Parts: sequence; structure tokens; C-alpha cells
Amino acid sequence: MNRGIRKLYCRALLIGLFLTLVIRVEGQSFMNNNVTFIQGDSSYVVSAERDTIEIDKKPFSIRYFGKRYNPDQRQFYVAQIAVLDNRKDIGVLTVGMSKENTTYFEPGTGMAPGYNGKYDTLLVSDKGHHYLLYESENDHRVGLISKKANILELEWKISGVNFNQTKDLSFNEMKKSTLYFIILLDRNLDGIIDEGELKVVTVNFKP
Repeated sequence: MNRGIRKLYCRALLIGLFLTLVIRVEGQSFMNNNVTFIQGDSSYVVSAERDTIEIDKKPFSIRYFGKRYNPDQRQFYVAQIAVLDNRKDIGVLTVGMSKENTTYFEPGTGMAPGYNGKYDTLLVSDKGHHYLLYESENDHRVGLISKKANILELEWKISGVNFNQTKDLSFNEMKKSTLYFIILLDRNLDGIIDEGELKVVTVNFKP
């Protein structure tokens, strides 16, 4: 390889490395640990580990950032969301503990979605969780809002509620005035609740 070709090769390699770094940095800056509850024109951004919001007894959605679910590469990126109707069922949740030490995140507790492969109805149970993934346009349980590098902005739309897998109800039919959302995004797939991966959101529904 002569000197001119070697220079061109080195320059192309450096440009490639630079672009890879830029894409990676841009993608990571695009993602944050916030979770947003959206209802109509109102948005409620949850940035703290524990927070309380108030919404109407109407359909709503939850947006968050994550990565693509890729079982071929054993990259099981998902949002795991348990919804409880009793505060005491939350139990002890601390940074550093294994998610297996909860009744609703331990292995095998992911609840089956509906006939269309999605969780259109909110399933309230202290024995299981919603296993929210986005693998492709044809295989997903949440919608894709936007994408930057390898970071996805995803949205879970919720139209009704079901307590302990009994009967689907509209939110207007719901007698409960408060539900507790335990939202876990295990970003490094280590099975441990790390700093920034957990949100415990108390949702009060207006009368």
C-alpha cells in the first residue's frame, strides 16, 4: 500500500470512528430516565424516583425511552410495569436489590397481552407485570414515537382497566380512585434495580 492510499485509508477510518462516536453520544443524550403520562393535551413528566400525579378517569398513555428488543442477540430490553391498587403491595424497593425479590417482577410474572398482542387494558395485579417491548414494526406491544441512533421513544396507550384479570372496565366504571405504577427499565440487563431505573408513581384519578 503506497503512502497516498495509506493516508486515505487512515482518514476514512478516523471519519468512521468519529461518526460512530457522534451517533452514540447523540443517542445517549436523546434518552433520559423520565417517564411521561399523557392525557389529551396534558403531560405529566415524572423525573423523580417517587412521584404523585392526578389525571381524569379517561384513557391515557405512558411514554419512555428504551432500546429495541432483540432476542437473537439476547438483548431483552423492555419496560416492566406493575400496577397495584394497594400501597402495601409495593413492598420494599431499594436501589441495589434484585428485581426477583418482588412478587410482581420475579421470573414468569409477565402477564399475557390481549388477542392483538398488546396491553390495551391496564391489568391491575400484585402478582404480575406488563412486559412492554418493541422488536419491529410487526412485533411490538408499544408504539414507536421517534428514533435516534439506537434509542427509541416508545408509547403505551391504555384505554381501560381490569382488576385481577376479571372484567374489562372503562375508567369511568372504575371505583378505585388511586393506582400505583411500579415502572422498571433495566437498562443494563443485570436484573438489579440500579439508580435511575425505577419509578414509583401514585396516580390519583379525579372524581
